[in-house]
Amino acid sequence: MDGLGDLMSASGIGLWGVCALDRLPPFLPCRAADRLPAGAGAVIVCLFPYYTGEFPRRNVARYAVAGDYHQVAGDLLRAASGRLEAAFPREAAAYFVDNSPLREVEAARLAGLGVVGRNGQLIHPTYGSRVFIGAIVTTLSLTPSLPLDGDCLSCGSCAAACPTGALQGGSLDTARCRSHITQKKGILTPWEEEQIRLGGMAWGCDCCLDACPMNRERPLSPIEAFYHNPAPLLTAENLDSLLGGRAYGYRGKRVLLRNLSII
Repeated sequence: MDGLGDLMSASGIGLWGVCALDRLPPFLPCRAADRLPAGAGAVIVCLFPYYTGEFPRRNVARYAVAGDYHQVAGDLLRAASGRLEAAFPREAAAYFVDNSPLREVEAARLAGLGVVGRNGQLIHPTYGSRVFIGAIVTTLSLTPSLPLDGDCLSCGSCAAACPTGALQGGSLDTARCRSHITQKKGILTPWEEEQIRLGGMAWGCDCCLDACPMNRERPLSPIEAFYHNPAPLLTAENLDSLLGGRAYGYRGKRVLLRNLSII
């Protein structure tokens, strides 16, 4: 649609593509599905690069160093949705970030925004897999983008770098994924505690992303908000001040204090 690029750019979104809603796999079960506009047929899939540089002493995953992407990406998507509805008052739009009924990686692939790595993450040609995915579902009639040719390198570097073997067999075993383990509630098994201790991370794990050759020498994020008040090191002392504005805040204080006590 003429002018859509200008509208997205004016909203601060430079990486986007379109896929047809009916090309996506079945919706994920979540209450957010109630917000899908009746009669919607198109999805504007948006990427938000988050890499803001190296932090050698960090103990949280790179995506969690910056402010909560739900808030940063949500603000940009909200602005774009508002502009769409203002420009086309007879049409409807709803935005989603993370809490979404859409299978976001597949939506981004169909929208021509990258290929899918063996770890299940999207790999963008410029920013690699250090991107967040958001979407605007709309009743606007939009021409779908073309998926990119090619695939990930299938080099196996991500699987080889995974310290627990969570990527063996071509799929992710979340029960063995250190990132998943740091997010678990309740009492951990001795093996799970040992994985957090060995990883030294209070939240997340970047092993497979760091090993991927398609993530090397990538540019920094163009999104200014991701540079505000970086917090690479989570401690018991700064936890309370960070919970309300970081991606891990949803999990709550108890889990994060548990992880900190383990490492």
